[in-house]
Amino acid sequence: MRALFLALLLSATAAFGQRIGYVDTQVLLKKHPMYVQAQAEVERLNAQWLGEVQSLFDDAEALRGQLEAERVLLTTGMAAEREKSISNTLDSAKARQVRYFAPDGMLFAKREELIAPIQAQVAAAIREVARRKKLDVVFDKGSNLAVVYANESLDLTNEVLQQLGF
Repeated sequence: MRALFLALLLSATAAFGQRIGYVDTQVLLKKHPMYVQAQAEVERLNAQWLGEVQSLFDDAEALRGQLEAERVLLTTGMAAEREKSISNTLDSAKARQVRYFAPDGMLFAKREELIAPIQAQVAAAIREVARRKKLDVVFDKGSNLAVVYANESLDLTNEVLQQLGF
């Protein structure tokens, strides 16, 4: 379906004499030093927060194992108190998991904070190269839009890298 859409779009642009080009934003971003640093920071936070959440789940599991091992020695009230402690630990782990990893969580916000300015810089460089080459349309080969065929002479990726200073 996307290939058909792209073919129709390309034939329509050719029919009206529009000039097109394409870039691979994945290549642009991976070669951007600030993007590499931002990705490393996001991955570091992801690992740290995963560790925190997993530690809480592990604590709850250890408490559950300890409770089961000692259950015969505990009064009903003591067992209920320990179950409540296990439940609180699990609730804390789940709440932290949501706070860190939900779509509106801290990891997403940090990723946006670090990467959005880089994406804006790349978009500005693409616009500048497109204006300089007098292009009407620039496709992103790195996005979900499927490019079935692309003439290498239309690839602006290296020129955008030069515009960015890399």
